Amino acid sequence: MTDEFIDYELVLELHSAGDLAFLKSILDAEGITYFVQGEHVAQFIFHSVPMRLMVKKEDVARVKEILQGVNLTSAYSGLKRNESSSED
Repeated sequence: MTDEFIDYELVLELHSAGDLAFLKSILDAEGITYFVQGEHVAQFIFHSVPMRLMVKKEDVARVKEILQGVNLTSAYSGLKRNESSSED
C-alpha cells in the first residue's frame, strides 16, 4: 500500500450539527472523500468555532454543484469562493 498526499480545500463553514449530518449523508451517497475540521470541538464551543467541510481539490467543483440546491439552516455560513478569483 502506498501513502499518497491528498490536497484538500475548504468548501464551506457551518455551525449546525444537523446541517453537517445532512451534508455528510449527501457526500457519502456520492462517494466523495471529505473531512470536517473542528467537528468534535464545535459541539463544546457553540457557534464560536465553525465546522469546516474540506474535500479533495479535484472534487470541489462537483461538491459546489451538488450543494447549490441544498437548503440549510440559517447557521450556514455559505459556500466559500476561491479567493484567487476575486475581482481586483
